[in-house]
Amino acid sequence: MSDRKLVIDAVAHGFNWRMDNRVDTLPAESYLAFIQGIHTFAHMPLESLAPGYQLTLDEYMHGWQAEDLAQMYFEESDVDIVAYHHVVIGGCFKEGSSPWHVGLELKQAYPDRVLLYAFVDPLMGPIELEMMEEKAATGMVDGFKFYPANGVFDAESGVPKVMLYDDPELAFPYFEKARSLGVNRIAIHKAAPVGPGSLDKDRVEDVNTAALAFPDMTFEVVHSGYAFVEECVLQLALHPNIYANLETTANFAVRRPRKFAEILGQMLQVGAEDRILWGTGAPTSHPQPVLDAFRALEMPRDLVEGYGYPELTDEVKDKILGLNMARLHGIDVESRLDALDGDDWSRRRREAVDEGGVGPWKAHRDRIARETEAAPAHA
Repeated sequence: MSDRKLVIDAVAHGFNWRMDNRVDTLPAESYLAFIQGIHTFAHMPLESLAPGYQLTLDEYMHGWQAEDLAQMYFEESDVDIVAYHHVVIGGCFKEGSSPWHVGLELKQAYPDRVLLYAFVDPLMGPIELEMMEEKAATGMVDGFKFYPANGVFDAESGVPKVMLYDDPELAFPYFEKARSLGVNRIAIHKAAPVGPGSLDKDRVEDVNTAALAFPDMTFEVVHSGYAFVEECVLQLALHPNIYANLETTANFAVRRPRKFAEILGQMLQVGAEDRILWGTGAPTSHPQPVLDAFRALEMPRDLVEGYGYPELTDEVKDKILGLNMARLHGIDVESRLDALDGDDWSRRRREAVDEGGVGPWKAHRDRIARETEAAPAHA
């Protein structure tokens, strides 16, 4: 919370990249190469260069817990509410890359500060419909998260199994199930490639068909604009129930601000200012430098005068940073701000600011140090 302005990060993860989370069928060298690739291409080039922000590969892989995320968001940054995205990718991870239990613990501990999206894998077949019921029965689910791939390869062809969401037989039953469970908010990972192979699975056009078939539901294109920018912009122009979720895309603001301005300017030009959702995907990057960079960002004059991109006004920024997500989830902004202002995290955040801050990733790094120190005793 900053000057009575609500900040919502539309994607948070509890990454567990530890080697003991690797499924037995995936070679250790392939698993490690996958994690190294994420660290090299998603964290290092987008993370702030200010002291302490860049995580080593060991720190990045160590596994995040609910309290690590809570401190990072609610004490070390100005974020007030997060949407935790549960992600499985069962072909790679035993308990998922962003485990359900971490998000559930976070939501149960801080219900006013956490939204929870449960993962759905249609490639697993009808059993996933039962899993959707099971998750929804907790009363904790605010949305469902879908991926175009699950890390499983076809045994005969060796080609990765993929899922497109314009298929009435394979995809639509899961949206119908979500609707029957009273969960009308769908998030679909797109634009940022999921593993090797064809990029067709990462394109965004299949979401258009789903949005058209389910006009009473909302579809967040997660990583919107990271790639396929023109396609992402066109779908915003044509489909009023498609939202641009800026996870990872927003992180360009820190070290590639013009690139981010060009992406955002195109979205704003088609009148999508009410359907753009702030998201960092932390701990892909620490949320505070991304927030600071966006708050300071101005639309470059040549893009305003030459391309007609709208100015980045405070009103537009407030919508992107929190008001759009609040409206999507039916959150009354003023009453929620009142509730958060009196909780323990707001107190801790104020104290941290008065004391000059606690430093990035503190809870995570402190836990790594404790576990490292204790490891010989358990060897």
